[in-house]
Amino acid sequence: MRYYHFILLILLAVTTLLSCDDNVKQSTKQKQIVDIKETPKPEAKYSLYISENTTEIEGVILILDPHSKPELVLDSLHSFADSANVVLLGLKDIRNGISDYDAIINRDLNHFLENHKSSRPKVYLLGFSGGARMAEFYARNHRIDGIIMCGAGMQRNSQFPFPTVLLSGTKDFNFIEQYYDSKHPFALNKNIIAFHYRGIHAWPPISKIRLAFDFIINRQVGGNTQISDFQLKQSKINLDNRKYFEAFKSMEMAYKFASHANTEAMLAKYNALNKKYMIKLYFDRTELYLEEEVKRYHVLTGSMDKQDYQWWVNQIKYIEHKSKKRDVISADSYARTKAYLGIVAYSKITKAISGQQNGKNLHHYMLIYELLEPESPYLFFFRAVINYRNADEESAIANYKKAKELGFDDLAISKKYFSQEFINTHQ
Repeated sequence: MRYYHFILLILLAVTTLLSCDDNVKQSTKQKQIVDIKETPKPEAKYSLYISENTTEIEGVILILDPHSKPELVLDSLHSFADSANVVLLGLKDIRNGISDYDAIINRDLNHFLENHKSSRPKVYLLGFSGGARMAEFYARNHRIDGIIMCGAGMQRNSQFPFPTVLLSGTKDFNFIEQYYDSKHPFALNKNIIAFHYRGIHAWPPISKIRLAFDFIINRQVGGNTQISDFQLKQSKINLDNRKYFEAFKSMEMAYKFASHANTEAMLAKYNALNKKYMIKLYFDRTELYLEEEVKRYHVLTGSMDKQDYQWWVNQIKYIEHKSKKRDVISADSYARTKAYLGIVAYSKITKAISGQQNGKNLHHYMLIYELLEPESPYLFFFRAVINYRNADEESAIANYKKAKELGFDDLAISKKYFSQEFINTHQ
């Protein structure tokens, strides 16, 4: 995809994504390189998994979840940790909106290393969404050995000296940040790869995370001929079954897993595949859809304050209809659009409630958000906040409890809008 399209998307996203990004960027601008031994003293907080059979630790995986719930993925990686002889550290103080993530990561990693005496193991970062962005900025100033960014794109000017994996679902509103075609420099950069699957903005399936670690570990030793040969065969199978993007990704893996001795031969096969008419047609068609998608984001974001409720009812019905079509490229594009609009509405509600802008449109934003995310815990949380401010405590309690039933547990946000007594009473 052309570079300027990414710039446009990032400019649109800056005003809508969670406050984590602003804090991350502000912290990064300071460019304070903190040595791993110069860490703050507060008590470390992390979930730890070490196999009972581990004798010498070869690696440490730091898991960064934007909602302080690293167990969502940590508990499912036990068997991988056992086979790879690595330790899992789920950082519990990482969450969207913080700016001291650098010190937290240093603190917890240093605490672990001091309490498990051994030669310094390899350090890997595994982050999702805002946690992935924190991992990327941390990696700029510290020694690590590999990074997996789930549901968030890497800055396009980044050139890390270690293996890097981008991992997202094709229905994820951040997919467009990670996507690249066969002509992009990332496609032939053996140190970076993007893996995709049909899914939304959430932690990826464990099988995909394990594949990502396979890439990182094998790149560090110069490749894996067995995996390369398997992916070469898989590329042909995908091509025969008219799965053109999958055929390209398999060939990309075959090239990037190839040993140094086999690189030239695999590159020739890679180039031959990308000259095929149907592969070129697939990428050209995808490019057109992505161009249209970015324009759609711009128009719909601007319409949030301009169009009435009935217009939005019709528009969202149309988007949902298009997202269920058999054409995967088109369907996933519209699924991303709906998810993106949910983030826009969330952002506008947050700013309206906090008094930053457009408080008069709060009710309008809430109606649109309900159309987009009828089962979101934040929908009921926002309702509770509005009820509480209007002295309708009974409704506030009911909506707050519903939000918690749906998974809301962000105490930091609750403290911004409710009294401590209200929170304690309805925990």
